[in-house]
Amino acid sequence: MVHADPPHEEVFPGIWRVPIAIPVPLRYVNSYLIEGDAGWTVVDAGHHTPQAEARWEQVLGELGIGFADIEQIVVTHYHPDHIGCAGWLQQRCHAPVLILDKELPQVERFWDGGSDAGEAIEAQFVRHGVPGEVTRQLPAHHLQQVAMVHPLPRLTPLAEGSRIRVGRRSFEVLWTPGHSEGLLVLWEPDERLLVADDLILRPITPNISLWPHSRINPLIEYLRSLERVQQLPARLVLPGHRHPIEDLARRIDELRAHHRERLDRVEAIVSARAAAADGRGDLLATAWDVQLQLFGPQPELIGTRFAVAEALSHLEWLVEHGRLRHAVEEPVIRYAPA
Repeated sequence: MVHADPPHEEVFPGIWRVPIAIPVPLRYVNSYLIEGDAGWTVVDAGHHTPQAEARWEQVLGELGIGFADIEQIVVTHYHPDHIGCAGWLQQRCHAPVLILDKELPQVERFWDGGSDAGEAIEAQFVRHGVPGEVTRQLPAHHLQQVAMVHPLPRLTPLAEGSRIRVGRRSFEVLWTPGHSEGLLVLWEPDERLLVADDLILRPITPNISLWPHSRINPLIEYLRSLERVQQLPARLVLPGHRHPIEDLARRIDELRAHHRERLDRVEAIVSARAAAADGRGDLLATAWDVQLQLFGPQPELIGTRFAVAEALSHLEWLVEHGRLRHAVEEPVIRYAPA
């Protein structure tokens, strides 16, 4: 279900937050329009849906911006609510679409027309105990996501540490992996402004998921990214969902505490399951078992995907840090105390 859009608003001089409805439980994504001397910069674009197209036409019209006035589009990461409409916008405005070079493999891996990403997710979930009535739906579900990111834009890669100039503002490109492998955030030191997309959210927490082909456990990277940006003297944080955040350091403390608590809970779930199994390996906890206790049954498949993948990122963090182990590898992976 696609929801109605909240109104767009100027959240900082020359910067407009444009909430765009998305067909997932988060309801809407924040795109941003940043005014420059010679044109406008778009940051993120929403899923590519007819409603998103209409939304962009409406907002640009109300602000008196023509498509030709858009000089560049920044995509913070490959997720469909951020990259989805970028190709359509590029066709209308002929502007470059910028993305961190480290995120290009994820775009190809998940959104290329010949990709086997849906089947890879299905295989991963089977290995972690997800029932067949769920896993069999995953390839077709992934193709539904692919449809909402096409046409793919022609992408211009950015290097970590490079700068994006928007009028008098110069944003530094920071690499902050975890939510995705090539997630970028934009830091403007003079105005102490952080465009943080899905690195930092409030009151919700970013989904930190382990997907096929991940380079390293994403929760390890996410916590390092939080540590990296916590020292920035930001006075305003513009997130990818919900409302602006004024106290960066405090919110990061809250996010870190959240994950410490979740790690402790995951470890307790696995330990309790091991005690009840009484030595039987086939009764030890799988990622499916853990996510059911963490989040409960999900009403939509997209929620189930996120729940399993987030449980996995926490389980594998605990394995990496010697608090859990893979006690069984076949036919499914099961966890036990180290």
